Amino acid sequence: MVEKVDAEGAVKYRVDVYIGSDNDSRKIHDTYLDKVKKWANETFPDGYTILRGEGYYDGDSEDSVLLYAFLSQDLSLKPQLRRLKQELEQEAILFVKSKVDYKVV
Repeated sequence: MVEKVDAEGAVKYRVDVYIGSDNDSRKIHDTYLDKVKKWANETFPDGYTILRGEGYYDGDSEDSVLLYAFLSQDLSLKPQLRRLKQELEQEAILFVKSKVDYKVV
C-alpha cells in the first residue's frame, strides 16, 4: 500500500507500465483489461490512469495499454510486475519510473 506524504518538497514518482495485447488475438478484450484493472487496483489503491492505444513490439502492431500512476515514495514493484506478466502470459512488460514534481490543484 502506498503511504501519502504531506511534506512539501518530498520526492515523488510517476510510474508508466506499457502492456501489450493478448498474444493470440493481438487485441485487448474486456476480460484481459479486467485483469489489468484488478492488478492496478491492488497495486495503486490511491489511483491510476489507463490509456488504450496501438503499440509496436518486434515490428508488429498490436492493441496496447499504458497505465500510469503517481507515488509519494519509491517502491519496488518488481514482484507485482512479475505477477501481472504471468497473469497476462506476456513475454515482456515495459516499466518506467521517473522522479517528478507535481501538485494537485
